[in-house]
Amino acid sequence: MSDSRIKVLFFLPALVPGGAERVVATLLRNLSRERFEVSLAVVNQENSVFSGELPLDIPVIDLAAPRLRYGLLKIVRHIWAIKPDVVFSTIDYFNATLAATRPFWPRRTRFIARPTIVFGAALEENKSPSLWKSFNKFAIANTDLYVFQSDAMERDYRSSLNWNNGSSVVIPNPLDFEFVRERSALETEQPFYDASAFNLIAAGRLESQKGFDAAIEAVALLGNRNVHLTILGEGALRSALQQKVEGLGLQAQVCLPGYSRNPYPYYAKADGFLLSSRFEGFPNVVIEALACGTPVIATPVAGLGTILEDIPECEIAPGYSASALADAMGRFVARGRKRVERECVSQFDVGQVVRKYEECFETMGRTAKGPSGYEASVAEYASR
Repeated sequence: MSDSRIKVLFFLPALVPGGAERVVATLLRNLSRERFEVSLAVVNQENSVFSGELPLDIPVIDLAAPRLRYGLLKIVRHIWAIKPDVVFSTIDYFNATLAATRPFWPRRTRFIARPTIVFGAALEENKSPSLWKSFNKFAIANTDLYVFQSDAMERDYRSSLNWNNGSSVVIPNPLDFEFVRERSALETEQPFYDASAFNLIAAGRLESQKGFDAAIEAVALLGNRNVHLTILGEGALRSALQQKVEGLGLQAQVCLPGYSRNPYPYYAKADGFLLSSRFEGFPNVVIEALACGTPVIATPVAGLGTILEDIPECEIAPGYSASALADAMGRFVARGRKRVERECVSQFDVGQVVRKYEECFETMGRTAKGPSGYEASVAEYASR
């Protein structure tokens, strides 16, 4: 391999389970080693539960900072140490924080940020919306390219920040079909599944954004004791959600077994996947469930409609409330057990999507190696 390879440094705050982390792991497994020299830096790798999905040939650097704010100097030092052509980051608060350090990087290093949530919806829940908005406007000025997961997400981001100039592209999430299908076929016990019941599965961090409180209430409103819901994940709201289950008398219908390193067998064996999120960027778990042949009930988060509306076995709730979810669940259950064709999400195939990311990294990396015509090159790429 020659020194002409583009050097790409991926950054994550931690190796915890989440959609953004899975996207990074998928990209790391599939990027061309002939065209790219790839490494991953983690702010703190302590208590990592996700390292098993990373390829063994990718260097993982643990900056060992107890908190992000204590790791800023280490981040800058590491960037100077390896002098990457491209730094790639995902997760919104981390993107903005890295952008704040950008003036202290080598001048030729380019920065690509991949937001993960719909900015307008997240802004409504932020405790200091004006400050957060101003911080992100500052971040825009220090970011060379934004990668959005859907057109709706890009429109919201630009509208919410009054951002008219600047470069961005839309690249869908990559789905490694072979990886998901191999793992979904592994023998894993689901002791909380009842073969005689209609089993729904949900997964994600136990936090307000994911709307699991509304999902639990929806099961109660549905009033069908044959419907069981399993919620995989851990988080700050575990105790509150468990109390809600008990308060509604749903111990026999709703189970919170915790985090699973391999959720795919649970997706594959469920009768339906339930997405109850109040906002998302683009939920990877939905396309993973569909890749397992499992139909989906979902709230109307940005970008999902164009996919699920064309799959008759799936159901989109008219809103985010418990009653809206219960209505959608009722229609879904009434249709009986169905499966979906796994090819319904073929547009997310890892081969197609990784090629788009490789073009992105190649374009930005070449401008780093030869800065002549930088602005024109990036603008031309983003306008395609």
